[in-house]
Amino acid sequence: MNDLLLNSKTICINNGLSESEKISSFLAEYVTANKIPDETHNELRLVAEETFVNIVSYAFSDTETHTIDIVLSSNSREISIAFTDAGTAFNPLTDCSADLDNDDHCDGGMGILLIKSLTDYQEYNRIEQRNVFTLTKHYTK
Repeated sequence: MNDLLLNSKTICINNGLSESEKISSFLAEYVTANKIPDETHNELRLVAEETFVNIVSYAFSDTETHTIDIVLSSNSREISIAFTDAGTAFNPLTDCSADLDNDDHCDGGMGILLIKSLTDYQEYNRIEQRNVFTLTKHYTK
């Protein structure tokens, strides 16, 4: 990401699978308002769903309600989606390396392969006891 990303928009949702529809609507409104191509939207929808389900399923060891912040940002060539949660520290880029050539995958390992195949850049940071997982997709209008 070379340029400053503009047009940021944030949503804060609870860690329940029923919140998934809110992410889809949030993303749809954003890409429409920013004239982001349909193909990019479709790929980001899959990426957002996979990432959200993984956070809900694995980040929290209790049954309490927790929040997940999702930030969409874009410029004329790329869109980024950042997920921030206060769950257990877990870097999906290094903590689970799935190998397609063998059947010894860790839980959730195939999802990160999908995410990597549909995005151009992935970054994980642990900031102030929070996971920040950012995914960027390049596009041409």
